[in-house]
Amino acid sequence: MNICDNRDIAGRKRKKLTAHEKWQIFLETTAKDAPVGEILRRHGLYSSELTKIRRDVESAALAELGKKKYSRKPDQVSREEYEKIRTELSAKVKALAQMGEEYLILKKKTD
Repeated sequence: MNICDNRDIAGRKRKKLTAHEKWQIFLETTAKDAPVGEILRRHGLYSSELTKIRRDVESAALAELGKKKYSRKPDQVSREEYEKIRTELSAKVKALAQMGEEYLILKKKTD
């Protein structure tokens, strides 16, 4: 018997569950007073498969909650645009320094 052919011990072909089906099974089995054995039989699953589904749901939830959805991503600019902005900033810094000097001169004259 090939291990990778999705067959159970009795030789039946096992259906691969979709993410939505796994989510539904998870919800059914976590409901209060849910008959877990009955749910597993209805879906043709073993308890070990339910354990794996629960583990998958937990890891997916933790991964999703760990994302920073609302954090701002840094803007990507070209090298040319960067140099242009840098030159502009340098000119403004020089102008601000000159205005500061002029302010000090005017303040000395008024005192």
